[in-house]
Amino acid sequence: MNYLSLPDDGLLKMLRADDEDALQEIYRRYWKEMYFAVLRKIHVSQVAEELVQNLFVSLWNNRKTSAIRQLKNYLYTAVKYQVINFIKSKTIRERYTLQSSLFVAREENNSESVLLTHELSKAIEEAIRKLPEKSQQIFRLNRMENQNVRQIARDMNISEKTVEYHITRSLKIMRIYLRDFF
Repeated sequence: MNYLSLPDDGLLKMLRADDEDALQEIYRRYWKEMYFAVLRKIHVSQVAEELVQNLFVSLWNNRKTSAIRQLKNYLYTAVKYQVINFIKSKTIRERYTLQSSLFVAREENNSESVLLTHELSKAIEEAIRKLPEKSQQIFRLNRMENQNVRQIARDMNISEKTVEYHITRSLKIMRIYLRDFF
């Protein structure tokens, strides 16, 4: 079959029918456009490549459930949210790093505080490991990678209510496990 001559609608139908060649053609048609759209915002080639790759992985993973009407519009919207989430995550990481370094600088002479911080970090990681595997995965995506409920549900192919349930359950367990620290 000649995928080059197929319109986007035809490729979408074939994609929904698990046709990997249709995904490859969509990728060939749009990867460069999506890459430069991301690069204009992020200005880091490696990050742009990664976000575009994530976009097409997500397209494949959600091929059965997504209701795409206009492929090009969908890709631009999806890549826009990839960029927004990346910037949001980067901002939060930078803020956390700054706050941590300020805290460490203030408390540098106070070895007890450093020890408590280290112990709390270990306890949090230990508490996360005690969660069921799916709850761990969802908790890490939500709280450590700052993904929202909708994004996690879409990526894991589960309902938003299920994601909310796992997050709520994880937080309850974490509070119980970490109550001695608070």
